Amino acid sequence: MKEIHIKDKLAEIGMPVEELSLGDFDQIGHHTAYKARGRGTELYNKVGCYFRPNYERGLLIYSLIKKNKLKSYLEVGYGRGYSAMCAALAFSELGEGKVVTVDPALSQTEIERARNIFGKEFVDYITFVHARSQDYLPTLDETFDMVYIDGDHTVDAVRNDWEHTKDKYNKFLLFDDYHKPDYQKQAEIQCSEVIDEIEDESKELIIMDRRIFLDDRRKTDEEINYGQVLLTK
Repeated sequence: MKEIHIKDKLAEIGMPVEELSLGDFDQIGHHTAYKARGRGTELYNKVGCYFRPNYERGLLIYSLIKKNKLKSYLEVGYGRGYSAMCAALAFSELGEGKVVTVDPALSQTEIERARNIFGKEFVDYITFVHARSQDYLPTLDETFDMVYIDGDHTVDAVRNDWEHTKDKYNKFLLFDDYHKPDYQKQAEIQCSEVIDEIEDESKELIIMDRRIFLDDRRKTDEEINYGQVLLTK
């Protein structure tokens, strides 16, 4: 599988980092993706409590949509909304398009919170689906220009999401959380096992996570052996 650094991928797309407004993604991330370390941990004590986990995924999603003038984006796994909002930002700038986000944990409270923070017109690009992907995806009778798989990371769940979206994307399909074999990952993150089974010549691992935004861990590019995997039609 081809590997490419996120900075190089953005340049390849035609959306180099120097031409992106990183503050836009910092603003979105502040409300949706910002994380805190546990009190008493080594990094908490040495470098601080708060950090920006993989905001680069938002740069990638935004850039793929914006540069290719995509019209539709389906994601499995809303989480706190970072990826959905980055996709909505691209569509709002293009003036058309739709985001469909599927998550069993979605609530009306969370949707209203997003509207209050980002504005109704912005959030109106998003259709929120409160459902499990294994129930919702088989009912879909349309295709999307881009699909993002970032739901339950267990083998069975990832395979189910792949099987029900592999024929429903027109241009791009992106997987979250691919880890190389030597990475000490959490046991429940099993995306790599499914991704490795996929035979697709376009498959590429994009190395990311605090490669553009501040990495207070001070890891080198060579130490980052995980990222996201992109398939392109």
